[in-house]
Amino acid sequence: MQNPLLSKEITTRENRIWVRIIAACNVKCIFCLDADAQNGTLIDDTKIRDQIRDGYKPGMTNRIIISGGEASIHPKFADYVRYAKSVWYDRVQTVTNGNMFARREFCNKLFDAWLDEVTFSIHGHTAKLHDYLTAAPGSYERAIRWLINVRKFFPTKIVNIDIVVNKMNVEYLPQMVKFFMRLGVYEFDILQIIPFGRGFSQYKDQLFYRIEDYLWPLHDTWKLSKIPGVYMWTNRFQVEAFEWYEDLIQDPRKIKSEVMWEALEEFSTFIESHGITKPHCYWEACDVCFLKQYCHDYIDHQSHHLPAWDIQIYSGKDDPITFRYLILRWEEFPSQVYEKYGNTGEEFVSRIQDIHLNSNQEIVNIPRCIREKNNSGLYEWDNDMSQEKNVAQYTKNYILWLYRKKSTRCKSCKYNDSCEWLHINFIRSYWFNLLKPFLK
Repeated sequence: MQNPLLSKEITTRENRIWVRIIAACNVKCIFCLDADAQNGTLIDDTKIRDQIRDGYKPGMTNRIIISGGEASIHPKFADYVRYAKSVWYDRVQTVTNGNMFARREFCNKLFDAWLDEVTFSIHGHTAKLHDYLTAAPGSYERAIRWLINVRKFFPTKIVNIDIVVNKMNVEYLPQMVKFFMRLGVYEFDILQIIPFGRGFSQYKDQLFYRIEDYLWPLHDTWKLSKIPGVYMWTNRFQVEAFEWYEDLIQDPRKIKSEVMWEALEEFSTFIESHGITKPHCYWEACDVCFLKQYCHDYIDHQSHHLPAWDIQIYSGKDDPITFRYLILRWEEFPSQVYEKYGNTGEEFVSRIQDIHLNSNQEIVNIPRCIREKNNSGLYEWDNDMSQEKNVAQYTKNYILWLYRKKSTRCKSCKYNDSCEWLHINFIRSYWFNLLKPFLK
């Protein structure tokens, strides 16, 4: 059976761009993260067309997601779909609440313009739950009508569901996924609520929850991803939610789009001030934000400087060793990890242990439990506060070097306080089970 990470890699290698065409919406979701940006205006036509045209990259598979607000209420929505196709995008997608799609003639217009994929946002399996979360009575009925109509009359179109998981619906998440599977939908984007917009400012107590208190419905949901034909993506969840389901951990490069789109100005100020000017959400929202480590690592860690002439980055070849330190870093895609280090966790550990077994070289960026011999638990942090940085540089270096995690089991390890964890792409590729705590 194909490794799920390798199956998803094809999609993650795409050139994917988001283009917002309207700052307005026809529902008022209580968890909306960019409610403050919804001022009821249309984005300038020239700007939209420039973004569509300039976003296309020849030689790659190109996908465009036309969004809002609610893109479907824009009077030129179909025109922008048609324009994206005219500049040769392979796939044109939209994310919608589905209210407009309840009308057959509207669907005809959009699909005649060659809209390829529709992601429908629905957040409950009952009218009571969904309508409360969207603050739009009747939205559930319209959404289900839309879903049934599209599946019936446009069976070749790609249809999937996204769900914003919050305290009010997390217990019902497995039931929701099963409900949509019965309606013929087998692809899901499961999004963790994040502490921005009206959800955090007005409904914090109703919507936000501690993941560790709700692992059972999350794990019951992740189990459904193992059913043949079910395709599941996750976004913005804390990595600890995926022990035993590590292939569902989102691609670490997703962080780029989180900090370099709507929040770019705020994160740029944070980095360029060397951590002095904090994001407005800092501290109050940190414990329920998946970007906590991104921000706190910048503030809390100084560089561990290893002399450049003593460092070698492991290339995958057993070259003669002339350096004191051997650094293991992430690879961009899972296929590259497997090619360099082996297809299983056992092969990875064996490869690390065999690297110049008899040398005095220290392995850097690997926990002691993976290679105790010649491994002092040394880590290299490319996070020097004295250097000039911008948000793009820091984000790249964070993903390359700093984005590391450990298992919840590691709390019992005698080295837990000094361990700086294992890079996220090794965990995605070989699972948390790779880590074996040294009992205290």
